[in-house]
Amino acid sequence: MHITPPFLDARILDGVAVVYLLPHTNVTTFNANGVCIPHILKLLESCRRVDVVWDSYIASSIKESTREKRGKGVRRKVGGPTKVPSNWPDFLRDFTNKEELFQFLSDKVGSNDWPDGKEVFITSGTDVISRGSDHSMPRCDHEEADTRIVVHLKDALDKGCTTCLVRTVDTDVVVILIGKYHSLTSQHQMAAIWVAFETGKNFMYLDINAICYALGKDRSTALPMFHSFTGCDTTSAFFGKGKKSVWEAWNAYVEVTEAFNNLMNHPYMTVTVNCKEFQLLERFTVIIYNKKSNLDSVNEARRELFSQKNRTMENIPPTQEALLQHTLRAVYQAGIWATSDHCEQKPPTSEGFGWTLESATKTWRPVCSNLPVASQACSGLIKWLQKRHVHVWRTMLMQEGAVEVHITLQLPM
Repeated sequence: MHITPPFLDARILDGVAVVYLLPHTNVTTFNANGVCIPHILKLLESCRRVDVVWDSYIASSIKESTREKRGKGVRRKVGGPTKVPSNWPDFLRDFTNKEELFQFLSDKVGSNDWPDGKEVFITSGTDVISRGSDHSMPRCDHEEADTRIVVHLKDALDKGCTTCLVRTVDTDVVVILIGKYHSLTSQHQMAAIWVAFETGKNFMYLDINAICYALGKDRSTALPMFHSFTGCDTTSAFFGKGKKSVWEAWNAYVEVTEAFNNLMNHPYMTVTVNCKEFQLLERFTVIIYNKKSNLDSVNEARRELFSQKNRTMENIPPTQEALLQHTLRAVYQAGIWATSDHCEQKPPTSEGFGWTLESATKTWRPVCSNLPVASQACSGLIKWLQKRHVHVWRTMLMQEGAVEVHITLQLPM
């Protein structure tokens, strides 16, 4: 059923989505690229406040690897008389192009005359330009619009808005809003939060209140950590395990909800293989690969699935060390989402959270394992055994760069 939200008090726009979706075919120069202002004017006909939230691009960010996967666009200077490039998606793949475009549009919106009684807020770097309002919003250090949207939503609710709609095409935004729903509505019981999601034939309105009611408080607040652990932009997914599959595993092992919530309630928590949260996540990982398993250890599950059930390398869990590094990355990302309602997040360095900074390129790369490489660690042992005329067979089990070696010995008769 296609549900349409009622009259809205505020609309909060994921700026990147708006830039991608608005028409540019008949636009010649950036000065003529005035489609953003008419779009906001149209939205203000059915609400009293519109917020436009842009991404920021921070040097040496863990998001860099995600940008690399999207490819590099052609650099084009953004200016009033400059011709708008014909290949708009390619233009937007260059983050410097986007930075300049966002600032250009913010300046245009900030200098425009808006109807009386209407409020417009648009981000400009760490600042927010406000028009038609007697209050200003504080500076914000968020890197992504995904989280900064929550700051604008909270501000709208604090200033008396009740029914608010967020426009996005990003699943992460939906997950973050569900995770923050109970915190926001604890202060604003009458709040109604909607999301205008996707585009074209996939477009839909999502009633966040109804979704969170169906999920319950524990699952709603746990959802961002679940999403981060099972795969998002900055964390890998378990090979061959989509969201439907891991959701079924969550249904089969609801005990892991405690770990998800503890990690959301304590952002950037220190996680070790001996802490309760990791042990619950390790058991959950076993369930992802084998719902009937009674094992708690991923290493034992790997051995069983590989040697007894003839699973291929791609269809067994990661090693415990690889899982720990993955968990640290998930905890870091979930920590950013958990503090999405704070203007100043000030996240810690990602070093030690499953990431390491390459000195040569100054880019962050995921740490697959801190264990020694098997070929180096075991070469001495194998040579020692061979000197004693012991036949050695090696089975190499690889997952996310970590290697486990099974050595079968045949002693001389």
